[in-house]
Amino acid sequence: MRGTFRLGHIAGIRVDVHWSVLVISVGLAEGRLPAAHSGRPLWQYWLVGILTALVFFGSLLAHELAHTVVARRNAMEADSITPWLLGGAARRKDEAPSPDAELRGQE
Repeated sequence: MRGTFRLGHIAGIRVDVHWSVLVISVGLAEGRLPAAHSGRPLWQYWLVGILTALVFFGSLLAHELAHTVVARRNAMEADSITPWLLGGAARRKDEAPSPDAELRGQE
């Protein structure tokens, strides 16, 4: 996926992050939060926007890591995960050994 930067590795799985995850912070700090709660200092909007983005990113990361755990339990080799604004992608190096394993590895 283009537009990513490498965050590191978790349990041997490469974690890349798409730039679109940053849109959450900017959208909240510059748009939604000031509209909903006017009269606060700008730094508060940015702090809440960044914290919200981190929590959202953590949930995306946990979700995609769960896909890799299921893949490994079904004898599939997981390569990397990439969280992005609308979800994420868990890449596998090989195909599922059976249709049942493929079903368990999907959402």
